[in-house]
Amino acid sequence: MHSSILENISLSADDIRNFQIFYPYALGKTVEALVSGHSFVHYCSSTAAASMIQHQQVWMRNVTWMNDSSEIAHGKACLAGALNSDVAAELATVLDHCFTGFTDHLLDVLNSWIPHFEQETYITCLTEQLPDEEQMGRLSMWRAYGAGANPVAFVVNSGPFLRPTEALDAYTSPVAYLSPAQFIEQYAQVAKNIIDSIEYLQERGRDHVFAHLFAAYRHAIICTKHPSFHEEREWRIIYQPTFQQSKRLLPDRVTIAGSPQRIYKIPMNDVPEEGFYGATLPDLFQRLLIGPSSTSSQSKREFVQLLYENGVQDAALKVEVSDVPLRV
Repeated sequence: MHSSILENISLSADDIRNFQIFYPYALGKTVEALVSGHSFVHYCSSTAAASMIQHQQVWMRNVTWMNDSSEIAHGKACLAGALNSDVAAELATVLDHCFTGFTDHLLDVLNSWIPHFEQETYITCLTEQLPDEEQMGRLSMWRAYGAGANPVAFVVNSGPFLRPTEALDAYTSPVAYLSPAQFIEQYAQVAKNIIDSIEYLQERGRDHVFAHLFAAYRHAIICTKHPSFHEEREWRIIYQPTFQQSKRLLPDRVTIAGSPQRIYKIPMNDVPEEGFYGATLPDLFQRLLIGPSSTSSQSKREFVQLLYENGVQDAALKVEVSDVPLRV
């Protein structure tokens, strides 16, 4: 079933097998998203949403300025624990037998990059929209993002985020909500996959295995959160410019809450020749749900006009007010 679904988004048989070996959690979440067809939601302030619409750009902020900075520390600690486990020792024995000195080289390179990942990771946060949230949104997300600042839920098509492409040199990944013990269980599954597929991987060579296992460790650091946050059901668009430069993401410096910050902007443009499409505002945008505030009706009127002026012809049908009651 995985193969037929993933072939529809232009993954080759080799791509699918490598996803199965090295990224089983992300593969499962991607298949689940493709089957369900759920939308993604970006919870933010009205100011941020209006800027996205008017400039047709999505901001990516550095995690050191966000509430996500401690989560990288959590992912880093989980990975460190797994790498000191018996499972890691068994995997190292197999890989070093096939490729001399493989494990020490991989860990040396990984450790050299971790400071860059901690300081130079830019993300945009999305959450899966559940069927019962279409009219009210998710209360915890209203409170966490945009609370006190006329919050909105910007609902978008999932297609551009689920199709693999290097058009932006940024990647989309689901977040895994794992304790250290649960992380080791996931790590053990990856290790088993590698060991069970070692003949296939030997044929593809040392560099192939190195690149994929390094990527799996890199994703684990950036996309593992404490299980207490599981209700967020988060996906992240991730850019790490010191690791891989993009020719399409736009650097800028803005002032947020009185502090100048470097950001990157994702233009809402298609790059069809590289498999990136459905990203223009009229194609990407599905709905705008206005959160509980004292000015919801006024905000609805203004957002309808703003969307219409920026190419969303049926904007009047796509802007609604959440039925979550306002508490004052």
